[in-house]
Amino acid sequence: MLDITWNKNDNLALAVSTGIDSMSLLHMLNTTYKHTYHNLICFHVNHGLREASKEEAAFIERFCKERDIEIYIKTLDLSEVVNREKSIQDVSRKMRYEWFDEMMKQTQSDVLLTAHHLDDQKETITYRLFTGRIGRASLGIEQVQERKDYIICRPFLNLPKSSLVKYHEEFAFRYFEDDSNKDTKYTRNYIRNKILPVIQQREELSTDHLLDLNQWMNDARSLIVEQAKLFISTEVQQLNKVVINRNAFNRLNHLVKIEVLDQLLESYIQQRFSVKAYKEWIGIFENFEKQSIFHISDDWQFIVAYDKLLLCEDIEFNVNSKFINRNEQYVFGNWLIEANDIASPLFIRKRLSGDRVQYYNRGNKHHKKVNRIMIDHKIDIHKRNNCPIILYGDDIIAIGDFWMDSNFKNALTITYIGDDFNE
Repeated sequence: MLDITWNKNDNLALAVSTGIDSMSLLHMLNTTYKHTYHNLICFHVNHGLREASKEEAAFIERFCKERDIEIYIKTLDLSEVVNREKSIQDVSRKMRYEWFDEMMKQTQSDVLLTAHHLDDQKETITYRLFTGRIGRASLGIEQVQERKDYIICRPFLNLPKSSLVKYHEEFAFRYFEDDSNKDTKYTRNYIRNKILPVIQQREELSTDHLLDLNQWMNDARSLIVEQAKLFISTEVQQLNKVVINRNAFNRLNHLVKIEVLDQLLESYIQQRFSVKAYKEWIGIFENFEKQSIFHISDDWQFIVAYDKLLLCEDIEFNVNSKFINRNEQYVFGNWLIEANDIASPLFIRKRLSGDRVQYYNRGNKHHKKVNRIMIDHKIDIHKRNNCPIILYGDDIIAIGDFWMDSNFKNALTITYIGDDFNE
């Protein structure tokens, strides 16, 4: 009856609510399936919202102690959530899993088991479908899910609840019915009690097709993820910053664009953004008439310039900062910059605190502060603050018209054109 997705030497922790689902799983693990694991403990969360909560907590504590099963009980304080009329189900779930994370580490457990079954799967697919949570993750619940320090297994996920009811009829163990599961003011309860039963009443309809939809979406999503990984490996340069081929990105399917952004931002910023935000960014990426710099977090920004999209840590760039390509001319303040034979774009900006150049003298690498070079060349303060700093990749290769890396002397021309050029 159980889908065994753990090993015999694993330490299991079961999230038990005292409902028929989790009590069935606890009964099976303590009897028929006792040989499938090394050790079993239980976690019980008392949400404190019903009169029966205390009785249920006392019952499961007794039940486990009588069977020499270690149990940990957590009482949540949801008073603030109730007062602010927030979603109790969403907030309590977040609090439960924060506690599970803590306890799995504390008890050195390998696998957290939950008693989600096939009816829960259909309910979740319906909920995510009709609340618009489509495309960026599976519609359904995963049978095996990796978390930071452990995995979650759901051995009932392919089993209908009717099978658990029959199992209880055979073994007649005690469980508690949560009356709040009938309250249709909660969206999931409304789906469970009002929508899905009506569909099943129609002979030509079946909720089983929700499972087919979930599988189709999972297959489609796998293709999108692989396309995004391929794009990142071939069209994205990754070091301390991310340089994206703008033309190639704009040619991607819209869903692949979102996945590319998700993968890169999760890697560098440990954050994903809303699809609405991505749509705004993609509109900027597609507009070649406008070069932009926009912040996406306190520390990171996108620089949109010609054929490149640059994701980097937040640096104060001059509004005239830009990329310049081969055979291009650009006026930066009072300097005319001409790029001749260069393999990839140059980036032009103003001086930043801590800027240094590197150079070789008799085969040895040396570093020198940009500010020191300016002083040595007797550059006045106004000119220092406004002259262009030119980068090739991460390296400064030129400072105004008075210092240039010898490797670029034939590829780059910088001319000071005077203070009155733009007047």
